[in-house]
Amino acid sequence: MNSIPPNLIDAINRGNCVAFVGAGFSGPARLPNWSTLLKQLAETEGVDPELHRHVVELVDDPAVSAHALDQAAQMIADHIQPPRFVARMRDLLVRSELPAAMIQRLQWIREIPFRAILTTNFDGILSQGRAPDGAGYRQVLRDERQHWWKSAFWSALGAPTIHLHGHLGSANKDPGIVFTREDYRRRLYSDPAYVTFLRSLFSTSTILYLGFSFTDAYLNELRSEILSLLGFSSNDRPVAYAILNDVKPLTQRHFLHHEGIEVLAYDSKDPPAFAGFDQILQAIHDATSPRGRFGALLAGKRILWMDPNRDNNLLGVRFLEEAARLHNRGFDPVVTADDPAAAIAQLTEAQANGSVFDLVITYWGAADATGAAPGAALLTGMRANDLRAPVLVFASQRDADARKRLALALGAQGYCFHFETLFRRIEEIFAPAMTTW
Repeated sequence: MNSIPPNLIDAINRGNCVAFVGAGFSGPARLPNWSTLLKQLAETEGVDPELHRHVVELVDDPAVSAHALDQAAQMIADHIQPPRFVARMRDLLVRSELPAAMIQRLQWIREIPFRAILTTNFDGILSQGRAPDGAGYRQVLRDERQHWWKSAFWSALGAPTIHLHGHLGSANKDPGIVFTREDYRRRLYSDPAYVTFLRSLFSTSTILYLGFSFTDAYLNELRSEILSLLGFSSNDRPVAYAILNDVKPLTQRHFLHHEGIEVLAYDSKDPPAFAGFDQILQAIHDATSPRGRFGALLAGKRILWMDPNRDNNLLGVRFLEEAARLHNRGFDPVVTADDPAAAIAQLTEAQANGSVFDLVITYWGAADATGAAPGAALLTGMRANDLRAPVLVFASQRDADARKRLALALGAQGYCFHFETLFRRIEEIFAPAMTTW
């Protein structure tokens, strides 16, 4: 497997990459392909036998065309009216349980900090998402862009997802399925906001195609329109990437120089069962996800976390430990302490034996009888004993303005009260040195 292009990794980490998910992404779920689905729908109880025979003849023809498949889909949709049609589709496509390989693939895509996930699949496997409407478009186009350290990418929520062709996952709503050519025309030409949204996103974002076959005539035309808009030439940086199987080198060059797409190619048989797709997706995940990035940042690092209320930080500690395990760390990255005296003792011992802590995280707490809060006492004690390590205060928002000023005056690197902010500051401390401004 080739290495992941640095420009793709950079686009994802900057929150400017959109995943476009096609039918191939759901492969491990073993759903019926389009031809099989059409035949299974034609077998629905009550379907006219003549229609069933005609659909089978169309689909099983060795020279079957896209037009023939569209014809079969339209006939079925005309014959099986909603809600019966929707119920039958759910029976065939929606799975209550998924294979482990599909669950793993979903975890990877949800932990990669994409700006958004677009999908033409309506099988319900990408279960969390929005319809293609104003609220969904606004969330993607106008909200703050997703950054890799946001909680959505380490709590299995993932990027905002738009189901462009509807979604069977919700049993209590109209799924808005785009099933026939007529449905597709209606979506394209009767909903101008839909096209405007796609143009806006494609022209401003890097696209990563996952399980996408490039057979959609409109989307191919849209890609050409965007290349023309951007004045793309063969020497320019790619505007998109695609994980594709069994693509010959000359075809890869064509995609790169004429379509603006860099192909991340793999052999579908070596390793077998399209496992190469998962290897590439995992490599992207490990280079961009919070766990992957923190695993690399924590290499060889030790953190002292002072707080007597361990449950307050359990989520953060577990996250850092999982990140360390992802990179096969040989020791736990986080050591805990309950109070300033214990923390000072551990820092002193570590400095004496040469195993210093690389970061200290502390709560602030209420002032004691001497008038000093535990966080302030730790900072003062570190200065008095010449114990050197960056310190981040992780506390509540109560009296945050006054506490922050005092913490910074005593030498803290930052005052945080959200995990997202805390993780961002940890990255800043452990990242390679660079000019600041």
